[in-house]
Amino acid sequence: MKSIKLLTLAFASFAFVSCNSDPSLQEYYVENQQDNKFIALDIPTSMFANTEDLDENQKATLESVKKINVLALPVKESIEAYEDEKAKLTQILRDEKYQLLMKYGSNDRRAEIYFTGDEEAIDEIIVYGYDDAKGVGVARVLGENMNPQKLMEFIKSLDEGDLDINGLKEVAGIFKGELEQ
Repeated sequence: MKSIKLLTLAFASFAFVSCNSDPSLQEYYVENQQDNKFIALDIPTSMFANTEDLDENQKATLESVKKINVLALPVKESIEAYEDEKAKLTQILRDEKYQLLMKYGSNDRRAEIYFTGDEEAIDEIIVYGYDDAKGVGVARVLGENMNPQKLMEFIKSLDEGDLDINGLKEVAGIFKGELEQ
């Protein structure tokens, strides 16, 4: 009987120690999306339904994206809240499941792009950025078997004005205007 109690205690201790108590990006998003200090958007790709100008490769690329979640905290709320949220997001993205794709910026302005999944078939792209004058934000591009090269080509086409998909430029404009205020 004593060995059963000891074995149960050892198993419970192991289970308690092995549980990962670090928050995930999903938990962070859910926890803060209802907070009025944050700007939160869930954008389904169906919002960009006018795909008449897309070729077959571009349509396939867009179809691999299911939705985009965006969460941002303008620095105007408070510098302390900004620093706290920046530290939380930095800590979350240190998890080994988030693979760094690229980063750029300086000490007061930085952007980092991470992904989860296989390099040839990405399931999630995370864009994390901060600007000491504007705020901190994270965007999650969720999909299935997204091809990073095709996504970059698609984004480049949008940036160059070759494509005009309903809603995409308007969404970008919302954030640009909101964070610049």
